Amino acid sequence: MTFLSTGLASCQTKSIKTIFVSNQKDTATRLKETKIYRLKKQTINSDFDYSKLDNMDDSIKDTLNLKNLMPIFAPINGQYKYFQFISTFQGEAYNGGDGPILIKDFHDILIIKTDNENKILDAYQYTLEWAEMPSEYDLFQSSTKGLTLTDNMNITSLKLTRTYYWDDKNKLHKDGGVIKLK
Repeated sequence: MTFLSTGLASCQTKSIKTIFVSNQKDTATRLKETKIYRLKKQTINSDFDYSKLDNMDDSIKDTLNLKNLMPIFAPINGQYKYFQFISTFQGEAYNGGDGPILIKDFHDILIIKTDNENKILDAYQYTLEWAEMPSEYDLFQSSTKGLTLTDNMNITSLKLTRTYYWDDKNKLHKDGGVIKLK
């Protein structure tokens, strides 16, 4: 914040600054192995785009695909640190009809917002291959506040809860996974 000579305060918004980006393709963890959430992007002067996160289905243009999903999780201008992690893992896919269950690669995205001391202020997790509406059903938000983001942290400590659910028995995120900052 800067003060003008008239004594009025003026807020200056700093632009998002990218600190780290990785485009490395990761090998999927095998079925039933612990998921690894690898850092893909880190920025400062950032925040979450809550208007998109709170209205995923309205934010998806045309088709539910990776190209249309990723902008929902992208940072916008703000005053926080932003971390984006991707977990590539093998999972069971429904084949339709009476066909066998398929094993295929899936990707979870985890975004975390922290203050300057890496205290977690908010976090969201989503499976990018989720193909059913409403999309919000597979969106989980952290209910933990003040926890410090660290390397090798298990995502269970984030206490992720569905943002949209119709059954209390299915509102908590059940999968574990390890965050890799390096």
